[in-house]
This record gives sequence, C-alpha cells and structure tokens, in this order.
Amino acid sequence: MKPDRCRASSGEPADGQAIYKQEGWHVKKLRIGILGCGAISGHYLRSARDVFSDTQVVTACADLVREKAAGAAREYGIAKVQTPEEMLDDPDLDLIVNLTVPQVHEELTLACLTHGKHVYSEKPIAMTREGAQKIRNAADRFGLRVGCAPDSFLGAPLQTAKKVVESGWIGEPVGVSAICAMRGNEYWRPDANFFYQKGAGPMLDMAPYYFNALISIISPFKSVTAQARITYPQRTIKVAPRRGEVIQVEVPTFVSGVFEFANGAIGTFINSFDIWKTKSACIEIYGEKGTLVLPDPNQYIGEVLISRYGDGEWHACPQFNEYTKYMRGAGIADMARAIELGVPHRASLEMAYHVTDTMLAFEESATEGVKKQISSTCAKPAGSWEREDTILWK
Repeated sequence: MKPDRCRASSGEPADGQAIYKQEGWHVKKLRIGILGCGAISGHYLRSARDVFSDTQVVTACADLVREKAAGAAREYGIAKVQTPEEMLDDPDLDLIVNLTVPQVHEELTLACLTHGKHVYSEKPIAMTREGAQKIRNAADRFGLRVGCAPDSFLGAPLQTAKKVVESGWIGEPVGVSAICAMRGNEYWRPDANFFYQKGAGPMLDMAPYYFNALISIISPFKSVTAQARITYPQRTIKVAPRRGEVIQVEVPTFVSGVFEFANGAIGTFINSFDIWKTKSACIEIYGEKGTLVLPDPNQYIGEVLISRYGDGEWHACPQFNEYTKYMRGAGIADMARAIELGVPHRASLEMAYHVTDTMLAFEESATEGVKKQISSTCAKPAGSWEREDTILWK
C-alpha cells in the first residue's frame, strides 16, 4: 500500500491547509467534501463545525439537486457548492464523506478513490460482498483510507461498556440479546422509499449500529441462523409532501436470528420495521459474573447498567465523559488522526466488510433455511482510552 496522503510536515503548510498543534505534534485539518446533502448531512456538518473543527474543515458540498447543496452551504458557511463531478475533480479536497443513498455507495466510493480521495461512507459500505471487495482492492491499489459509519461505538456509552467488559467486571461474555424495534421510516420521512429497496431494509440500514457495537465489545461473528419475512408488501407514506403515496417493499422487514461470536458467545437478534414498541433492552450482555445493559447503539448517550453476582440491584456505570459530546463525525475525526500517525482508524473498511458479510448471511440463512458460516473477520477496534491522541472532543 502506498503511504497515506495528507501527512503533516514540521514546517509551514505548502498547500494552504490549516495546521493544528496539540501535545507536541502537528496535524493538518482534512479538507472535506460532503457528497449528498439529504437528511443525515446536517448531523455531519454540525459536528464538523461545532465538535471536530480541530481535525477537519468542510470546504465543499455537492448533491444531484443543487438547491440542497446550496442550502447546506448557506446554513453552515461552506465555501463551494459543486456537482458530484466537480467534487470528484476538486484538487483541494482530501476526503469525501459519501452520504448518498445506499444503492450508489459502492459506485461513488470507488469514484472517490479513483480520483485520489480518502472516503468516509455512510453504511452500508456496499450492497454485496463483491462490491465491498472492489472497494478494498481500490483502497489498497491507490494507498487511500476508507472508513464507514456508524461510529456510535466510539461514543461514551459503548466505550464505557467496552471498558467494563474488557476489565472483567462481568467475566467472560457468554451470551447477548439484542433488539432493534421500529415501526418504519414512512412515519417520519417523506423520502422513505429507499429504506424498503434492495440495499436497505432493517438489516442493511439498522444492523450496523448493533454489529459495530458488538464487534467492538465482544468479538467478530462466526456464524448465523435466521428467519425473515416481508410483513407488509406495501407501505404508505404518512407525512407531507408525499403523504398517501404507496411504497412497494422489496426486502424483509422482520428478521430474527441467532449468531455465534468468534469467542464462543451466542447471541440473539431481532431487527424489524414492524414493531410499535418494546420494553426490552436494546442490548444485554450476559457474562460469567454479571449482566450489562446497553442503551440504543444508534445514539451517543444513555445509561450503561450493571448487575453482578450477589447483588440484586442495577447500577449505572460511570462513563467516559470525554466522549459524551461525540456525534456523527467521530469516525472521521479518528480517521484524520490515524492518517497523521500512520495507525489504523477504528471505523475501518475491514470491519465494514465483515458487518456487510454478516448482514448478508442473515438474509441468505433465512432464504436458504440453513446455518451460514461467516468467512470474513476483522480486528476489534481499540478502545478510545488506549492512545494518548484520542481525546477527540475538546
């Protein structure tokens, strides 16, 4: 692999990039372009401006609908409004954040790499294993980094849970129960169509939050067995301006399965767009010496509760307050520092490939009626407390 681009020098920047000095070392701010200015883009733009401005500066935004890009530029003070083609050709961008719909993640991530840009993509990294592997090959060929959402596993609750488990407070994990219960995006998004098309559904849209968290805290996955169904072949959008429009459902909306971790633990997972409400915890981890209850892994806040043997009460774990203001974009900030130091970034392409492999195995197991072995693996991302440079929030 070629050396990472954007390495900082000890002198003045030759290309006009800002330099941020911290604890005796210098890091160039990554010059970022936002590709796709839909609903999620505001979260990234706010965090880049308000939380992670020491590592990144958004200098351009692009969308097929130019008015969306122009609106984002006005709201967040972005200098350049571009077409996607102009963004790919922009020599003053180091990294492109791919916030387009899942169906084109692969195509556009490959285009960014071909044009010499690092990429951070919304999940999923691709709709197929073959697509994800093409991205891996291209990243290697061009010596560039690819990161992938979600990065919520870097937030205070999930980093706290990781530290609790790795410190042995509940002993060796032996089992997991997880549930993602939703009623469907058509109740709040007028553009809900793509959530029910190939490349989305509850598995490819929501499972990454859970799988990234579980890989980080426990281990990669080894095998899955699943059942799935399309509960309602049609959905109706509930909000203006498309209220009453009917959506054709192409993907299962209720998925239930059992998975085995590489460390031997066993877990259950329910993932659905068909559930009105539940009282079940989003994630419970059962260990030899106790149980840990985790909040919604799609969020960056919430209590982590522990009950150990001999204690009938639940106790809230003290959390890593350094990470309480994390939000979408923490993975990009971690990438910027990792590029500078020449170390692995945590929201890695390898983990994104493994998560994609596992999600597809759920669907294949349900379709074929067989247990599926997971052929890929990945390293557990390091805890955010393990490197001196990783207090990302200031």
